[in-house]
Order: sequence, then C-alpha cells, then structure tokens
Amino acid sequence: MKKLALYTLLCAAVLASCRKDDTTSLAVEKSYGDPSQQLDSFKTVLGAAPNGWVGTLTPRDGSELFSVYFQLDNGKGEVTLYTDLDANAAVTPSKSRFTVGITQTVNPTLSFHEGSQLADIKLTANRGVDTAYAFRYVNGDTLVLTGNKYSDELKLVKAGAQVKADYTAGKLETAIATATDFFNQPGFLAIKPGNAQAFIFFNTDSKISGLAFLNNTTRVSSGTGYAYTLTGIALHHPVWIGNQPISTLDWDATANNFYALINKNKVYLERTAVPVIPLHYILGSEIPAQLTVPAPDLLPLPDWSTDFMAIWNDVAGKFKAIGLPVSKLVMDFRTQGILNMNIYFGAYVGKFTFKYTKTTDGIYTFVMQPFANDTPGGNGNLVKTQAKALTDMLSSNRIALGYLEDPGGVLVTFKSADKPTIGFTGYW
Repeated sequence: MKKLALYTLLCAAVLASCRKDDTTSLAVEKSYGDPSQQLDSFKTVLGAAPNGWVGTLTPRDGSELFSVYFQLDNGKGEVTLYTDLDANAAVTPSKSRFTVGITQTVNPTLSFHEGSQLADIKLTANRGVDTAYAFRYVNGDTLVLTGNKYSDELKLVKAGAQVKADYTAGKLETAIATATDFFNQPGFLAIKPGNAQAFIFFNTDSKISGLAFLNNTTRVSSGTGYAYTLTGIALHHPVWIGNQPISTLDWDATANNFYALINKNKVYLERTAVPVIPLHYILGSEIPAQLTVPAPDLLPLPDWSTDFMAIWNDVAGKFKAIGLPVSKLVMDFRTQGILNMNIYFGAYVGKFTFKYTKTTDGIYTFVMQPFANDTPGGNGNLVKTQAKALTDMLSSNRIALGYLEDPGGVLVTFKSADKPTIGFTGYW
C-alpha cells in the first residue's frame, strides 16, 4: 500500500509595492537625523543584548519563514548564527565576520559576511536572502531590520540567558526532531476550536503547513510556511478557523502534543484515522487528485463488491483476450469538473473522459465525453468495446466517494448511490 502523499497548500503572498531589479539595492525606510548619531544609537541597541538576539527572518517573496539566533562578538568582529534551515544548521552555528555601518548614506546597517548561514538559504522564489539589514525601528526589546537588497524582514527580540544556553546545547535541533517525528506519524491531524473542526497538515520537507475547514458547505483553506523554534513552530501568516487566528503552535512535552492558544485556552491537535473533512472537499488540494484502483490479482483491496468484481472481470477478460492485461485504473480528478479514467493495459494507457457534477453531499454524476485528441485518448477509442462495462458503470451510476480505514493505510471508497451492490476501493 502506498503511503499517504499530501499535496502542498501554497499561500501566495501578493506584493502590491514596486520592486527594483535584484542586482540593485532596494530603498528602505529612511533613518532621520545625523547619520553618525544614528549609527552610534544602532550600535548601542545591538550591544544591549549580551545574550544575543532571537527571532525570525521573513523573506519578502513567498511564504517561507526561518528562525534565527545570533550573538555578536564586537571584540572579534564575529557573529555566531543558528538557523532552522536544517538539523545541522540548528546545532552547528556559522561563525563569520560582521560589520555595522552606514548604507545608502543614511541607514545604519548590520551586515553578515561570507561564511554566514544566511548565504546558505535558497528560496523557492529562486533567490537567496538578504545578508545586510538596515535599522527600521525598535520597540522595547524588539528590533526590526529590513534587508537592503530584497527587503526581507529580520524581526528580533533580546534573548535571555536560558535561550542562549538552549541554543548552545542544541535544543533547536531537538525541537526540530521532535516536531518532525510528530508530524510524520501515521494518521491525520485536526484542530477543533469551539464547534469548528479543521484538517491540518505539515510538510516537513518543504516546511509548509495547510489547513482546511468547512463554512457551512463551503471549503475554506489556507497555507503558509513555518519555522521551528525552541518552543514549537511559528507560522509565516496566521491561519484562520472562522474568526480564530492561529500564529504559533507550542509543544507540550507532558502531553506530547502541540497546541494553539485560542481565547486564552489551549487547543491541542488531534490525530484521526481519516481526515475530518469529507473527501470530496479536499480531493485535488490537500488530497492528491489521482486515485489508483489496482487489478485485484496484483494488489487485492478490501470492500470490492461482487457486482463490481463481475464488471472488472468482464473488462479484464476482454483485454486479456487481445493480449493486453489490465494492471490498474487511475481516476484522475486534476481538472475541475473532469474525470479522466485511465486504464493501464499492457504497455499502453487508454483515457476515457467524463464531465461531472457533484452535490454538497459528494455524490458525483458522470457524463462520458468524446475521446481526447491525444495518444491516450486514441488508445481509449481503440479499446472502447473492451472497456464498455466500466464506462457504462460510471455513466449509469451516481458515485459517492469516501474513506475506508485499513491496516495498510486509508483507502478511497467508490460506492453507487443508485445500486448499493456496486462498490470498490482505491488509494492515493
């Protein structure tokens, strides 16, 4: 049985401001007053954190997010930097030169030089991140800097002695390992604040999280990048369940679980056997849109009805008679309103196209269409007689999709709403 492979939800950041070419520096908010006084003030602020600075790096483009911790050694002109780029970066800091000076004639700027982990970060936007950050503002113990080239944001808070000790002891690497193990355990995750319930997932390879819930019968979803922190994870953008925003998930070592603080209440993640959202709402988004129905002699699956087995055997026998045994069907829902039923026979694929409508209860009605003008469509036309029992079954039955919990993983069920004796299963 194939293991669950979730499609990633991507939350695209819409940038309304104009951008300059990447080869030039972008103007940042001007610092007023005498530049030398501004520089002295900036150095004073930076030096007021004897245990270093901890925070997040937010690239201007996309939804990625990175956690950072660094400490400046003014005597050596050296900065020690940890990030959550990967496990090694979390436990082994980079040590590189840094300088504090004026850029663009007026902006006090902290620059990380060659050898810094910042140079190792590559974004999906096909660029690196800023390595020089100009002063933007300070508010209490919070310092916000803006990158001189891409306008990436570095939001920092003065670190305490315990934070410094935790980074030095490799606690960020431990936090990453704990979260990765938790998110990758079998099953599905849900969060249920109040009367709402949402399906939530985390792709630990891309550091992308996704969430989907139902507002009456309308699917609402959001996705965002996340960063690992000493206490849990921080989200690039808040995700909303109704009017409830979630910006962070904190780890509870006693409960061995993550929770969100909503209205001052801890709401823990729940692990479920199947997603809490009906399949038809998340097919093609959180759940892959291609569903595989293997030949039962190659991979027998449960819940195949006698009537459907008779349909399959009719089709399989006719293909076998022409020397082209059927190995599987792939029900492809990737195009909205279209099902392409792909029959794999011998070394060939035959495509049978259906338009569909579905009810709010997830009952699909399929109407067969002319064969596509491509090779799989042409193949389908050549074997339409052999495949007739399957195409007739789809055309003459309304089909409901659902989940089936199985020891080998969650399966997809196809059941006729018109003839309950027709049913079969597949997987994604």
